[in-house]
This record gives sequence, C-alpha cells and structure tokens, in this order.
Amino acid sequence: MNLRDGALRGRLTLFVVCLLAATTPVSARAQGIDTVTVEQRLLMTPDLTPAEARRRAIDAALAEAVRRVAGVRVQSSALSTLDERGPGGARIDSRYSSVIALDAAARAVDYQVTSERWDTRQIDGAAQLYLQITVRAAVERERGRTDAGFAVALSLNAARYDVRGDAASRNDEIIATVRSTRAAHLTLFTLAGDSVQRLFPNAYLPDVPADSGALVELPALDWRERGLRLRATLPPGVDERRELLLIVATRAPVAPPPLTLSVMELQRWLVRIPLQERAMAFASYDVRRAGR
Repeated sequence: MNLRDGALRGRLTLFVVCLLAATTPVSARAQGIDTVTVEQRLLMTPDLTPAEARRRAIDAALAEAVRRVAGVRVQSSALSTLDERGPGGARIDSRYSSVIALDAAARAVDYQVTSERWDTRQIDGAAQLYLQITVRAAVERERGRTDAGFAVALSLNAARYDVRGDAASRNDEIIATVRSTRAAHLTLFTLAGDSVQRLFPNAYLPDVPADSGALVELPALDWRERGLRLRATLPPGVDERRELLLIVATRAPVAPPPLTLSVMELQRWLVRIPLQERAMAFASYDVRRAGR
C-alpha cells in the first residue's frame, strides 16, 4: 500500500481470533504483566515453508500464553480460508490468524523464542518432521470493560487490487469507509507479518475525527483530489498476497504509535487504551500483480 509518493507503505498478513471457553489462570502476576513459558510442536506439511511454520508455531504459543494468563482461550489457526464473525459483528476473512483480537481479556505484548529445533519422528512407519519451539511470552491484561454500544465498522471499495508497475499511480486505489456508533477519533493501520504501518493520522491529517453514525472515507474525497491516495503495492518477488487493515476508534484523541512498528508494539499500544474507550474492526483484501 502506498500513501502519496510511497511515504507510507503497509504490509499485511494475519489475524483473526475466536474467544472460546474460560479456564483458570495459572501464571503469577508481576507489575501488571505475566510471564509465561509455552512449548509448541508443529507438524511440517508440504504447503508450509520453514518461515511460515515458525510463524504459526509462535502464534499458537502466544495464544496459549494468553489463555493461561486471562483464563480465555484465543484460538489461533491457519486455515486456507477463515471466515469468522468477531465481537461487534466485524467479519474477518483471512488466510492467517494471530493473537490480535477484536476483544480479549489480555494481550501478548512481547515474546522471546528461547529454543527451537526440528525433530523427525516415525508415525505409522512414515517419517514426520516437527518444529519444536519454546516461547517465553509477556502477557498484559486489558483494563476496563467493553462498551457494547461502542462499535466501529470498516469496509473497502474492492476485495482485490491490481499492481501494474513500480509507479504507484498506475496501481489500484484503496479507499476505506468507516462508521462509528459514537463520536470518535480514528487510527488506521495496515499489517503484514510482524510489520505494521500507521496510515492515519499522519503528517497531513494529524487527527481523524468521526461523528456518531457518519460515514468517513479514508482518504477523504477532498484529500484524494489533492493527491493524497492509498495505492496497492507488492514487494519485489511477490506476485499475490492478502493484506489487512485495522481501524481503531477511540472516544478521545490518543497519542499515536510510530509510523512503523511491530505487531508486539501495536499490542502494547492497544492494551494501554481501556476497553470502554476503544472499538476495533478489520478488513482484508487481496493484492495481485496484473498479468500474473
């Protein structure tokens, strides 16, 4: 994704979670953050690269760490197609999932992989390759209670966008439409793997207010006419991928995070905002290189 001459670029991948049954927390709490060590074993299948297998194993370990701390299971799966309806009615369609939840009792805010190894086992006479990984995760509980009357919806002008060359002006334009049930201030992110980009607010629009029930386009028509546009982009060597936008609506203006940050840094920023003060929604879309 490109925002005016490539000033801001976004990448995606991942997200979606299911909140399932509650269990009893098992880790000790220190200074508001629990530290949990989780072992995870993942079967290496032909559709996975080693990097993808590692990412999925880490996601599953972080989800388990959240379950242990908060007593709420966050299911992290990696289906070829995943279509879930999250809290607030937000529909998510993503090939990947992680522990970025629309609503959760806690969030993984940091982690360290303390060990990892490949292990071959004989199962019914056939060799099976597993990734064995140990993750030490820091999990912080959310503050406050979700306001059922505060929700935000996010939609896009298309489900797929084409990239036609290196010049961003030739690529399809992405327009996000947001509606908040309460007067709010908006922050829009795009995500890819462990990388996050803040698109709005930015140097051109330091605050993005939204009236209750009103439709807000990002970028707005008047800004698009001035040349501030979001364009689909792909990194070299990538012909197609799914990307995801995250909108965060807050009752009052909040200090935005850096323009470029990691998923864990985004988690730390989110958990500092009480649940009743924010609402979130996702929208996924596909980007492909034209002619491929």
